[in-house]
This record gives sequence, structure tokens and C-alpha cells, in this order.
Amino acid sequence: MILRPATEADAVDVWTWRQDPLTRAMSRTPEEIDRHFHMAWFARALADPDRTLLIGEVDGEKIGMVRFDRGSETEVSINVNPAYRSRGHGHALLSQAMQSVGGDVWAEIREDNHASRRLFEQLGFEFQGLRDGFRRYLRPA
Repeated sequence: MILRPATEADAVDVWTWRQDPLTRAMSRTPEEIDRHFHMAWFARALADPDRTLLIGEVDGEKIGMVRFDRGSETEVSINVNPAYRSRGHGHALLSQAMQSVGGDVWAEIREDNHASRRLFEQLGFEFQGLRDGFRRYLRPA
């Protein structure tokens, strides 16, 4: 797998993955995202020094994105291209991305997102409690 910084050329792919019904159901914001709103958000995200967007590729195909948001704590989020789910790519993508960040890293996962819960637990994230219907996980430094 190749893991690289996202570019403007990735914006439409990420928006398309975000529109997937399962992705939306597991998101904090389950509504469809307007394309123009997403494109503006993506441009701001690329320019934000406290945000990192990484794209994973296998054999030249984009298989997903990992996002790190840094503030008082670092939070990680993953979105696997729906065409590549259930093939182990999420594990490889998140595992490799985690090598690029130091310190404590948090993730918030919807209570009923069993696949993501397993993924994060396999990678050493520890359950910390519930908040607003999401399970909070910590991977200590």
C-alpha cells in the first residue's frame, strides 16, 4: 500500500465515498453532503496545518482516506472506499497511517459500527467510554 498526502485531485473521490449510505449511517453527520460544500471543506482541510488527510492506494487504486485533526488532542478518522471494504484494506490503511503520528490519538466510533470498533481495538486503541452515542477510544503514546 502507498500512503500519500491528499491533493485537490482526491476531493471528488472522497466526496463520493462519503455519500455511500453505510458511510453516512456511521458518520456524525448522516445527511448527504452537498458537493460544493464538500469541495470548499476539502480545500480548507488541505490548507489547515492542524489537519492531515492521507490517501491509501493499492495497485494505483484509491482505497480510502485517513484524517488526523490536531487540537488539544489528536483525533483520527478513516473512510474506506466502499468498493474495497471487507478486504483488510482498512486495517492496512489505518495501521500505516498511525505510524505517521505521535502522542495520544483518539477515535470516536458510533456504538453500532462493529467493524470499526474491531479495527481500532486490533490496532491498540482502548475503549474509554461513551459520549453522545459514540464510543471513545484512545491509543496512548
